[in-house]
Amino acid sequence: MVKTSNLTPRQREIYEFVKGNIMNRGYGPTVREIGEEFDIKSPNGVMCHLKALEKKGLITRKPNLSRAIQLSDKPQRKTAVNLRGQFGQGTRLKENKDREQIDFMDLLGSGDHFLYRAADDSMVEEHIIKGDYLLCRMQQFYRDGDRVIAVIENKETHYKKFFQDGNRIRLETISPPKKAIYTNNVNILGMVIGVIRRI
Repeated sequence: MVKTSNLTPRQREIYEFVKGNIMNRGYGPTVREIGEEFDIKSPNGVMCHLKALEKKGLITRKPNLSRAIQLSDKPQRKTAVNLRGQFGQGTRLKENKDREQIDFMDLLGSGDHFLYRAADDSMVEEHIIKGDYLLCRMQQFYRDGDRVIAVIENKETHYKKFFQDGNRIRLETISPPKKAIYTNNVNILGMVIGVIRRI
């Protein structure tokens, strides 16, 4: 457990800023972002504070990397959230009295997980808008109907339903139905298991 009692007020502010970025984004801020946040004009001024935090054992840094700041004391991120109840639009709230929690690590299951972010609103018909995260899992095999991220002929990237159609792959839109894509030249990047949206 690291101690922050021996920090100056500014060092403590910068440490909390770095910690908040790592906890919320998964990676630390750049020197420029720290400078902008605390109105420190010189990168050397930021580096002095970071060196002090490193010397006091709160952070570690890797040279020559823009986002190289790590916390010495790895914080445990909360993954379970209380389920308070359920409701439909305009209906009565059904409160959950069992103190049930949903652990999002359990929802992920085993396997290699990663995210893709929607760059625009081209998937709005699939109820995915710009900035949404597509949560994916790497699969060795795919079954008919799996929703996948597919790269066709090393060029076009699509979010489609996967089907094995004879000796070809058939990719169909999720909704509404449109003309399917048939191909033998496809790279399936992963199966989409969820969509995450910050509102």
